[in-house]
Amino acid sequence: MKVALYARVSTEQQIDNYSIPLQRERLEAFCTSKGWTHTQEYIDAGYSGSNLNRPALEQLQKDIESKKINAVIVYRLDRLSRSQRDTLYLIEEIFLPNNVEFISISETIDTSTPFGRAMIGVMSVFAQLERETITERLRSGRLKMVRDQGLWAGGSDASPYGYTRLKRGELIVNEEERKHIVRIFEDYIKLKSYTKVQDQLEKEGFTRIKVKRLVHLLQNRVYIGEVSFAGEWYKGAHEPIISEDEKSAGFLGKIGTFFKAAM
Repeated sequence: MKVALYARVSTEQQIDNYSIPLQRERLEAFCTSKGWTHTQEYIDAGYSGSNLNRPALEQLQKDIESKKINAVIVYRLDRLSRSQRDTLYLIEEIFLPNNVEFISISETIDTSTPFGRAMIGVMSVFAQLERETITERLRSGRLKMVRDQGLWAGGSDASPYGYTRLKRGELIVNEEERKHIVRIFEDYIKLKSYTKVQDQLEKEGFTRIKVKRLVHLLQNRVYIGEVSFAGEWYKGAHEPIISEDEKSAGFLGKIGTFFKAAM
């Protein structure tokens, strides 16, 4: 009996009760109880269950088609997939045609029995429902965070240049980078050309900024105190780099017109 032990966690789930060590422990214990010693592990750490684009799962399918596997065991059905369509595809198009049994030890699902095969369809519906519910809950939470609190919804690696992201999406101005932002806006208002701004900055010793990034920077309304979610802009809680006081005093006086044109 050649048995594949498949385990998966998404990024968010790496700290919860479905950790890789826990799944591996339960799967190995199940195999021991059955007297199955010829096992091969397939681990996808940090991959979503919403699709089949996972390296270990792809290798598992190849090994099944090469007749190297007799059974696939998972801790829970949603470890295999959170998509009903993908679950049924794997069971009906990959596992069963190659005489591979599928076992989920938490739900006591075993495709070697008629009842087990019938339960696959039912359980996969709930796995997909749970995924979609979690996704909607996270989206609603991010929207409230942006719209009601004016916080930045991007991750720490996505913080806009000129700011540092603190916990909970708070942005604080990076004073050194603020100077660069102000200078870039000043030069664009004066020169009215992305490439001319780029050339001017390079002459003065600034690291060369690609035109594409420069355009994105100049069109980013975060610098006038706004934050976005799903294409909509809301009043932010952070300090603008291009402030209302500076605008009213004539500093970058065309900035409002510029942003309207840029949008």
